[in-house]
Amino acid sequence: MSVRAAVFGGDGTWQILDFPDPVPPAGGAVLRVDAVGLCHSDVSQLHGHHHVPGEVSPVVPGHEIVGTVHELAADADLGVEIGDRVAVDLVRFGEPSEHNPLGLHIYGYTRSPDDEGGLWGGYAEYMSIAAGTHLARLDTNATPEEQTIFEALSSCINWLDQCSFGAGQRIVIQGPGHMGLACTAAAAARGAELIVVTGTDSDALRLDTARRVGAHVVINIDETDPVAAVHEITGGAMADLAVDLANASTTPGLCFDLVRFGGTVLWAGLKDRAAVPVISDDVVTRSLTIRGGSGGTATSVDAAVRLLNSGDFPMRELLGEIITLDQIDHAMAILERRADHDAVRVVLRHDHG
Repeated sequence: MSVRAAVFGGDGTWQILDFPDPVPPAGGAVLRVDAVGLCHSDVSQLHGHHHVPGEVSPVVPGHEIVGTVHELAADADLGVEIGDRVAVDLVRFGEPSEHNPLGLHIYGYTRSPDDEGGLWGGYAEYMSIAAGTHLARLDTNATPEEQTIFEALSSCINWLDQCSFGAGQRIVIQGPGHMGLACTAAAAARGAELIVVTGTDSDALRLDTARRVGAHVVINIDETDPVAAVHEITGGAMADLAVDLANASTTPGLCFDLVRFGGTVLWAGLKDRAAVPVISDDVVTRSLTIRGGSGGTATSVDAAVRLLNSGDFPMRELLGEIITLDQIDHAMAILERRADHDAVRVVLRHDHG
């Protein structure tokens, strides 16, 4: 038996290749990948836009990975058993090398198809799990496809923790993509006093979903000035936290106008390294704190999985569209907003028969 996996060339092309069955690396495991969530960084990988330290092309992508432990090495110490459904923490620190001086290994990003079997991403039907990987057990109270939201949720939990955001506070989230929607639901789970989500004319489905997962107010910025609207909604108090999860160049600076004096701004929306206009004096004169949101941690992965396992998180509302390994062109069209319909998220499901 061989394993099918998609390989992104980094030049806008992809292909399905057959790989030999993976064997557990020393101290590691083999995972049957049940489902993997997709995000816009997958589009960047397809076209070779690298934004992760040590990222390579070509690559077997896929980093929002839920699967079942298929095989364990004799010396594995991963805290799981064969048959467990797990969420894969995509970040692992290993030995530094000339090409990876941080020793940072990220599933779906940093290992090539020629590297020790090549199956290091969730677009493979089965994949290798290295020693030292953090795996978090998932209950079977939901489908694997629904549970792939854990990765986005873990990032959002980490960001809200870094910003000391909690009950009774006000937040504005710019960008209702799957990260923005996960952040909306995470803020709602913390008892936020006010959650405002902004988007554009093309975001009708996503803004409607934002309402269903916890937003108190949604703003179409093509019709309404978001700063004026937040000023009116809050009686001039503005938000405690403004989050940029959009791909527009204007949203980082707009965060400054959406928060109160002494408020916090979180930048987490990637712009593919494009320059953005900001007025740094606003940070100084209004005593603002700026944080960068890069991803989750082992602690926030565990927190995300606990929330999913509790059944108190709107996984189904955030599922979106399910595709197969042979429908990657369709998935990329949805992610790039070129399809004839929209989806709040895209999830690849592997058919294991």
